Amino acid sequence: MWARLILVFLHLGSYGIVVAQEASEDSIPLVQNEMGDTDKRQTGKGSGKQPRGGNGNQPMVQQWLSQMDKNKDLRIALNESTGLMQKNFARVDSNSDGSLEIKELAALAQRLMRNRGNRNRGNPRQGGNPDNEVTDEQVKRRAGDQIVCDLNVPYREGHQRWKLDLFRPVGEVDGLRPALVFVHGGGWVRGDKRKVLFLEQAIDFARRGYVCITVNYRLDASRLPCVKDVKCAVRWLRAHAGEYQIDPKRIGAYGNSAGAHLVSMLGVSASNRELEGDGPFQDYSSQIQAVAASATPTRPMRLGEASPGLAAVAPINYVTKGAPPFLLFHEASDRLVDIGHSDDFVKALKAAGATDVTYRRMTDGSGHAVFQKNRHAFQNEMVSFFARTLRGEEVAKGAE
Repeated sequence: MWARLILVFLHLGSYGIVVAQEASEDSIPLVQNEMGDTDKRQTGKGSGKQPRGGNGNQPMVQQWLSQMDKNKDLRIALNESTGLMQKNFARVDSNSDGSLEIKELAALAQRLMRNRGNRNRGNPRQGGNPDNEVTDEQVKRRAGDQIVCDLNVPYREGHQRWKLDLFRPVGEVDGLRPALVFVHGGGWVRGDKRKVLFLEQAIDFARRGYVCITVNYRLDASRLPCVKDVKCAVRWLRAHAGEYQIDPKRIGAYGNSAGAHLVSMLGVSASNRELEGDGPFQDYSSQIQAVAASATPTRPMRLGEASPGLAAVAPINYVTKGAPPFLLFHEASDRLVDIGHSDDFVKALKAAGATDVTYRRMTDGSGHAVFQKNRHAFQNEMVSFFARTLRGEEVAKGAE
């Protein structure tokens, strides 16, 4: 479903400046390149350069910077943002580096002005930019002839977000296949199962012999409906294991940012029945056997502040000796999810007696985009991790 853009107005600071901003959306369609041009920054600090918003966008960008860019480095950090800009920060931060650069602000301004123009013409857009929407046919072309795509499969009836895409190798095999669950990020309030990072990984692992699903879930800042939905999707997968030749004892998952939080909850919280929700397939377990996660929120926090109300959906509160294998990626300069989340989570896992924890604590300046900027190396590590934990390939090699 296409996202709906709504134009609202926000009074910023004591200057009484009125600028356009985006209201939150039910979902955001996939952009064709989630990684973006993340290495080309226009910091302009100390250079005397003026921010370039582009034509009619420039005044809007200048207003945002003048009101929120406290250190005058021509970018807006999360702790500098206010109002709706802060509320929708993760969505505007297209390269996920924890700051809003000029090009991201200009893109936001352009979307708002374009939307305003469409509304003024009496032809409001109903669902976002068709250039950024990945259709079923495009997904199938990406997958190719060797992958079977079952798209927009409901894992529960009654809500438009209760759907998944499933990818599996063509043909049957002797025995059963392992499965992987890919969960998108987006601050729990935006995102889509067809984001490039997750769509391409699902297709890649399907080519390696896994059955893979990418999952949509209800978008909710409280996080609890998100947790319940991804658990329901895993139960659906187990309930249909026979249909897809899946080994229900070999299911892993990967997620980034908010998606990392959700797959971590899949890994550690299966003993809490209240988190299973009221969805179907309650006779099946939502437990997964291996977790890979990047830039993972693990503590009960909201916008950098402790939030006791989120304790029930904080992975760190469910750590036990029986936790499945974890592969974690985080970078020290992450300004959106502080690296302390992963540091403390790893300490808690090891203190509880968990024996299979791999932590890639990076210091390369990649920030919240740690996975995207190290994607090749991390993807190779994930391939080895899931091969070891779900296929036992190291054991097989040792036996030889």
